[in-house]
Amino acid sequence: MSYYSIAKKASRTIGNHQGLRYIKLQAKTAKSILDVGCGEGTRLNTLLPKTTPGVGVDISQSAIKQAKSQYPRHVYKKYNGKKLPFRGNSFDLVYSAFVLEHVQDPEKFVQEMVRVVKPNGQLVIICPNYGAPNRRSPNSIENPIKKLIFGFIKDFIPNHKLTFTKVRPKKTYQQIDDDTTIEPYILTLIQFLKKNNLKIKKYSSLWELEAKTFNPRKLSFLVLGKLKIFPFKYWGPQIFIAVSKQ
Repeated sequence: MSYYSIAKKASRTIGNHQGLRYIKLQAKTAKSILDVGCGEGTRLNTLLPKTTPGVGVDISQSAIKQAKSQYPRHVYKKYNGKKLPFRGNSFDLVYSAFVLEHVQDPEKFVQEMVRVVKPNGQLVIICPNYGAPNRRSPNSIENPIKKLIFGFIKDFIPNHKLTFTKVRPKKTYQQIDDDTTIEPYILTLIQFLKKNNLKIKKYSSLWELEAKTFNPRKLSFLVLGKLKIFPFKYWGPQIFIAVSKQ
């Protein structure tokens, strides 16, 4: 199955995903909506009301071509991965779902999304929480025990830059996120966004999405995380964060 076939199948399902449900709710009232990293367009078409046209950008010309063919009611543009092809303050709602982990320059990527959000508009980011001390991306070669210990210590040291760990993408794509380039972490992202004068409206590391396990260590993290105890509340499987531009 091709990359975009897998993406299309996954994008049709919102289920109980808190972040995707939030985007769908906000899309009901937003007049201008941008999907950054829209792929072949299924997620954009799924999240927006049938009467609302949206705008999608993607780095892949092949994905843009598929999106235009499948969902022509929306507008699609090629994105060079650096600067979004829009003026500042253009959109009521800007979101990026499962894209941040694939970028080369996360700080520039987030800053560009902030730039095109209108004042009082919202930016929503969803992605794997690979940078949490208890987690690793499929491409990680870091020692998990070392990461857990040093990651726990770093949680108590404020950091206002998106210094995510870089990983090397696999040469052949066999499973989801084999093309991961960085390991985002929700606590670092929250600190960065606050430093840039954005108001945090909602956030979660989505512990409710954690796979079932009988591992005592993982179970203890799950309990502590659901109890919202610092820093374990930031150690869930995914990042969901919504901010408003002042």
